[in-house]
Amino acid sequence: MNDEGLVDSAILLMAMGEEAAAEVFRHLAPREVHKLGEAMSRMRTTSRDKVETVLARFHSASAPELPVYAPSLFRERLWNLLPLSLSLLLVSFIFWGPFHAPVAFAALSMAFFTYWFVRSYSVAVACVYGLTVIRRWKRTDWRARHAARAASTPGSEPWDWPRHLVIIPNYKESEPGLSRTLDSLAAQANASQLVIVMAMEAREAGAHEKAARLVDRYRPNFANMLATFHPEGLPNETPGKGSNEAWAAREAYIHLIEDGRDDISRYTVTSCHAHAVFHPRHFEALNYLFLTARDRYRTFWQPTIFNSNNIWDIPAPLRIPDGLSGINRLSNLLLPGSVKFPTSCYSLSWQMLDEVDYWDEEVIPEDWHLYLKCSYALGDRVHVESIFLPLGNDCVLTDGYWKTLKAHYAQSVRHAWGASDIPYAWRGALNPRSPLGWPRKLLLAAAVTKVHVLWVAQWYVVTLGLMLPSKMAGNMGAPLPPWWTPRYPVPGPGWHPENIVQPSSWNNFDRTGLVEPTMWLNLPGVLIALCIFPLLTMIVLELIQRGKRPTYVSRWTYVSGLLMWPLMAVITFFFASLPALHAQWKLASGRGLVYRVAEKGTRAVPVVAQIQAAHPVEAEAITIAGGGQ
Repeated sequence: MNDEGLVDSAILLMAMGEEAAAEVFRHLAPREVHKLGEAMSRMRTTSRDKVETVLARFHSASAPELPVYAPSLFRERLWNLLPLSLSLLLVSFIFWGPFHAPVAFAALSMAFFTYWFVRSYSVAVACVYGLTVIRRWKRTDWRARHAARAASTPGSEPWDWPRHLVIIPNYKESEPGLSRTLDSLAAQANASQLVIVMAMEAREAGAHEKAARLVDRYRPNFANMLATFHPEGLPNETPGKGSNEAWAAREAYIHLIEDGRDDISRYTVTSCHAHAVFHPRHFEALNYLFLTARDRYRTFWQPTIFNSNNIWDIPAPLRIPDGLSGINRLSNLLLPGSVKFPTSCYSLSWQMLDEVDYWDEEVIPEDWHLYLKCSYALGDRVHVESIFLPLGNDCVLTDGYWKTLKAHYAQSVRHAWGASDIPYAWRGALNPRSPLGWPRKLLLAAAVTKVHVLWVAQWYVVTLGLMLPSKMAGNMGAPLPPWWTPRYPVPGPGWHPENIVQPSSWNNFDRTGLVEPTMWLNLPGVLIALCIFPLLTMIVLELIQRGKRPTYVSRWTYVSGLLMWPLMAVITFFFASLPALHAQWKLASGRGLVYRVAEKGTRAVPVVAQIQAAHPVEAEAITIAGGGQ
């Protein structure tokens, strides 16, 4: 808000009267309330002509710039039906497509399985290359690279010019867990350039005392450190990470930037989990990338996130989805043509964040949503760049095996709530006033839709869609093309679940039994069978990235994790496809989602040891300044 706009707003509020102005203040951010209050206190009287001019100007400019939200509750409900409708349409196509559109079904299924085959090998190759890139980034001297570049580039900002604001939103997180994250930040080579914001929730009992202890202990390690307390029950807010971060960032603006205290253009903002363990050179790399970026005020920076902090402590079935998630994130940062979104922990310039008025407080999946918001508001220059350094996250872990499985399912539902961005993405794409070009609009909307629809549907397509249509053609007369139905012998165990109702055939090792030594597969089935090789590659890569088995982990724990892989189809159904369907059903029914913080514990391993285990290559460079357990 410029000076003229500030004066006009103050005049408008004074003309509205005290009660109406107070109601407006309830919906404003703290720094806007602060600015307007000061302007109104300086303004004793104003002319009637000035008031009328301001009112006329306000009336002409009252329409929102980017109306990406539906204008009515009914239309909002219709938009929210879109994710579930698309998912169910794709799943149901397996059952009616072979009869009513056999040629289209055969062509589309072949296209999907070809895509699956190509992507599987592409992901494996990308991950092999990605781990080599990570090793190279770990060895890079970022300060020296900047010095060499600055020597040949007159006018470059000095190395210590940037500041990095790190927001750590948390609610009922343990003090030792927060200390671990702060220890990893204090271990940064350029920790003196970091400003830490402990984004507390005011509704948490003892939040002020906990924040005070952490700030007192760690503040000497950083350029600055402060705590904010997000009030409960603010209008038009959904409790969660996004609303807490938005409040914290605005409060930090008041403390650090307002009234010319500092230059917002020199700051990055990092959205950080309360259980994140950063590589010791993470912020050196971010510092270099910010200083040398082609378009630093339109860039998101995304590290390679692995659920590695406590993966040895979680139940064996959960090591499959949690382990592979990091491998998939790494590949997505490298695959050419893939649409990159910031995820979980990411950084951007404070200037860009301020331009779009921070995170939307009513949104739970804040990461992708913020990227879409910036893109629709600021145009094609908004993009994501990679930081090829590992960042360790905690997996869900609570007290008890089954409680942990249940908590993981709940977290998967929350993650899948990102399907709510499908309506947002398409409304933004269809908005002609957005400066984002039409190709990019459609690409972003299509990418969001593809991810969340396939999140539900791909399990059914790969399992039921592979074999069921052949049964329909053979037993029910589905007129599928002849090139789709023939079966080819492939080495490997063939599974005939239909024979499970005939106990007499269980000992037969041929087509009449439950299992035979040969798989008889149609053409899509052959493609899926060949995907076993990239899958094995990704398993090996995940184990390499996970690091050496800790001494407290038994050999049985290690072996039990490997024994879970034959059950991958069952595990991915319960912890990927079903939670995604659950989330889309809740979205379509209008029931909404309550943000619940997933408990993420770990064994009582010393903080230094945890950080060293997460980053063994840099173990010798780690020094813990805070000392907290």
